[in-house]
Amino acid sequence: MDQANTPLEASDVIREEANLLQSQGASPSFSALCISGGGIRSATFGLGAIQGLAERGLLQQFDYLSTVSGGGYIGSWLTMWATRAGGVDKIVPKLKADGCMSEHDPIGHLREYNSYLSPTVGAVSSDLWTLVATVLRNVLLNWLVLVPLLLAVLTIPRAYLAILTLPERLFGAAVFAGPAPDYSAPALDAISGSPLVWLLLPVASLTLLAITFFNTVRYLPGIGGHPHTRFEYLVRVEGPLVSAVLTYLLYDSLYYVGRAYTDSTPVLAQMLWTMVACGAGWIAFLAHDKRPRHERVQLLFGWITVAIAAGAATAGAATWVITNVVLWNVNAAAAASWATYVTFGPPLILSGLLLGTILTSGLASGVLKDEDREWLARGNAGLLLAGVGWLALCLVVLELPAWVLAWRTWGAGFLSVGGGIAAWLSRAEPPAPANVNPGAGVARQNRALALAASAAPIVFVTLLAIALSIATNVLIIAVQQLAGRPLMGPHGEVVSWQQHQAVLERSPVAAVALLAFAFVATSWFMSRYVNINTFSLHGMYRDRLIRAYLGASNPKRRPNPFTGFDRDDDAPLARLRGTRPFHVVNVTLNLVQTTRLAWQQRKAASFTMTPLHCGSADLGYRDAARYGGGISVGTAVAISGAAASPNMGYHSSPLVGFIMTLFNARLGSWLGNPGKAGAHAWKDAGPRSAIGSLLKEALGRTSESSKYVYLSDGGHFENLGLYEMIRRRCRFIVVLDSGCDAQFTFEDLGNALRKVRIDFGVSIDLDAAQVRAVGARERRSAVGTIAYSAVDPGAADGVLLYIKPMLLGTEPPDVRSYAAGHADFPHQSTSDQWFDESQTESYRRLGLQTIREVCGAWGPGPLPELLLALQADATRAGVQPRANAGVAAPSSL
Repeated sequence: MDQANTPLEASDVIREEANLLQSQGASPSFSALCISGGGIRSATFGLGAIQGLAERGLLQQFDYLSTVSGGGYIGSWLTMWATRAGGVDKIVPKLKADGCMSEHDPIGHLREYNSYLSPTVGAVSSDLWTLVATVLRNVLLNWLVLVPLLLAVLTIPRAYLAILTLPERLFGAAVFAGPAPDYSAPALDAISGSPLVWLLLPVASLTLLAITFFNTVRYLPGIGGHPHTRFEYLVRVEGPLVSAVLTYLLYDSLYYVGRAYTDSTPVLAQMLWTMVACGAGWIAFLAHDKRPRHERVQLLFGWITVAIAAGAATAGAATWVITNVVLWNVNAAAAASWATYVTFGPPLILSGLLLGTILTSGLASGVLKDEDREWLARGNAGLLLAGVGWLALCLVVLELPAWVLAWRTWGAGFLSVGGGIAAWLSRAEPPAPANVNPGAGVARQNRALALAASAAPIVFVTLLAIALSIATNVLIIAVQQLAGRPLMGPHGEVVSWQQHQAVLERSPVAAVALLAFAFVATSWFMSRYVNINTFSLHGMYRDRLIRAYLGASNPKRRPNPFTGFDRDDDAPLARLRGTRPFHVVNVTLNLVQTTRLAWQQRKAASFTMTPLHCGSADLGYRDAARYGGGISVGTAVAISGAAASPNMGYHSSPLVGFIMTLFNARLGSWLGNPGKAGAHAWKDAGPRSAIGSLLKEALGRTSESSKYVYLSDGGHFENLGLYEMIRRRCRFIVVLDSGCDAQFTFEDLGNALRKVRIDFGVSIDLDAAQVRAVGARERRSAVGTIAYSAVDPGAADGVLLYIKPMLLGTEPPDVRSYAAGHADFPHQSTSDQWFDESQTESYRRLGLQTIREVCGAWGPGPLPELLLALQADATRAGVQPRANAGVAAPSSL
């Protein structure tokens, strides 16, 4: 094994960090400052808190600085300033200054760029319109990758229908010579008499069904017991089965024309189709099986063979009913259209095969075991999903566009009926009784809004697919016109793009295939040149964060006079190795498709970026100087603050993720997997082709086994930065929780405590009375015990100081004045990333005041003494932390 390319374990990484810190004079009882996520709100409150810690002589005592999202803004500002100045001790005197010292100092720079995304305000601001232009450029470039791929998928049922309608297009003069289509016209013998139709299609269908059955019994735990993965099942069982159904329907539609035409096919022939196929698969399995011959003979002549024959015959009979009764009618006026045939045919045939499978498992219940029935149930679930998937795809491609294009026909009537119903309901609704709880109406309204919010993504995706299908009509008409062969109807009339059914039935297979190829080729070509990380919101967001926070301490800043950016504002993350506190940037490794069942709620794992290493305890770690091409401070902080991403840990939703990917609302980043799966990719700055990553992002298929992994906001896993400090066994921890929590439900704190307890076995016992007081907005902090000794006997327990921004009435007058005009202060929405001067100063001053009040009369001295004194105060107050007490909502405290 190549040791140089082997990822490091978490224990090795923590040991290297400890050695580095101790070489800088740190004691083994490490301390940590954690600054939570919360966008610029958290960053600005954190600025004031950092100044307060510097004022009390505490800032330079921290060994670790753990930041998440917005906390990373101010954390990177601090560590970059300290690095450039030669150490945090050099900047403490400047941090103590309550006001702005000069026009160009790092604190003053933050005031200049408090609206960091577009610093200059106004409707005609160049910053604002540059932002708009950048977003539009990135959306359009990503559409050139994603939209052609979507169009290619949507051509699948269209191409299948085009093949089914070959007889009508090739011999339309004979088929449509009379008032009703004549499928017995002698000219159609050219179709039914083709060896491709009468020989190849039925043989292919029988072979595919036999392969399906062979692999089914081979994989059944109680019969074949061959080990297999979900992917192998899809490729060797479900894939051949769906292909067998589609091939059979092609045969059924193309063979029974001309002299072979019949009003009804023999039911026994269709039963024989499934029985021969299943029998061939069963015999092939027995011939292939390694068990003794007499056992195989017993199986062949045993009850299970009878059950298989009965199930296969039932599936064949069901197929006959579907193809001869449900989908077919001798009366052409009552017969299903080709679009309806393609839409409902395959799912109905699959349901018939499902019926046969159910009957087989029932008749063979004496032979099959529980594990076999569970396996078959999962297989049946796969058939149902395949049928529903095909049905949904065909509905939005073949059926619904025609309904939408005919809106003039049904629109007026629909509105009239809807208006009449609404008027009747308004008159019929009785007045609410006087004693009814008024909150019930609000609850119903909230449920209705929640339902609407859940339905909105489904409606949008459906409408998008319909729009793309209609756009394909336009493209097919255009291709035919460019070729000099306008699309013509059966009687020589010109077909327009609005005539959806006619376009479907008259489109040449070659034209549809050409379009599909062009779609795939366009997507593939663009994916090679449109970098998935560069042309997302990530790049735009990163550059502006760098300008605002990292550029603040650049002593030789020479911004480009046109763009306002300076490439020297940023620096490699590895450059911070000599700076204490040691900066840990917390991001989220998205695992929406994780194989760990317990993580189906999390859908994520912790991922850290430090000056030494980047990686995850679950995958491994890599050298930060080489990971991602030598990741920079700005890139790490931007990923940590990637709040808006299609995959967002436990916030992930497949449909919402698809929409966000489509509109390029992607602040996250794809980087190489630091584990073994990324052995040849972890040094890359991103995927070399965007297709695979974009699809995984859009469909919620991110996992730990891919060559590249998707990283997003650290708050999508844990928003306080506490988790990784517990992993490092920091004894003294201060947490600034500036998340948006106007109701003081402590969601981020509860999430952190829960994951720390589950993953590390470490209980953090916060003083219950103090937490209740924080929840009641009566005190700014709570202290607790970190029970390391419960996991590591003999280890010293730690102390946690939890601080939350709030108004107690002791703030300076300017802060109270701002709060009087802004009821949601200091928990204004994280979506507000455009702070003005008053807002910035109010949050900064609140952070400073908070630290002053938390420290109280305690004078300058060691940080451990302060935290132990605060812990002792809680003990003297008569409230002992209870083991495994955790934290609950204020109402239950």
